[in-house]
Amino acid sequence: VQAVAKVIAETDAAALSLALREGTASVEVDGETVPLAADEVIITETPREGWSVASDSGATVALDLEITEELRQAGLARDAIRLIQEARKNSGLDVADRIALRWTSTDPAVIAALNEHAALIADEVLATDFAQGEADDTYGAPFTDEGLSLTFRLRKA
Repeated sequence: VQAVAKVIAETDAAALSLALREGTASVEVDGETVPLAADEVIITETPREGWSVASDSGATVALDLEITEELRQAGLARDAIRLIQEARKNSGLDVADRIALRWTSTDPAVIAALNEHAALIADEVLATDFAQGEADDTYGAPFTDEGLSLTFRLRKA
């Protein structure tokens, strides 16, 4: 049993796991083929740090959980879109109304994200005018999100 366990420990884990799922696993111990059944071997999958792994029915999926700067910026842009859409709704605007919008932020990451994704945000919220800066009195009441460090004002275009 110890010799079999040693050979299993030295075997390619992915190949052995696949063979066990297919029901055809075996190892060579002292020149002799030893068949293995799935209920005789315990397989523990430990993903690398920063990854999440799930397996089912012979398929394995691995996700890289690292949030890159690009992903972080895209997420901030999506958060801004959600807030602006909420503000549009709360302002009584029609779904098809075009808007003009001015925004400010004290967070450099939010500023970078909104500048980088300005075209996407403007398109999603139907803004014909989407710019960083203070708004004049023709714009509505300010909407502020402390979590995003974002303040914006909008009006019908």
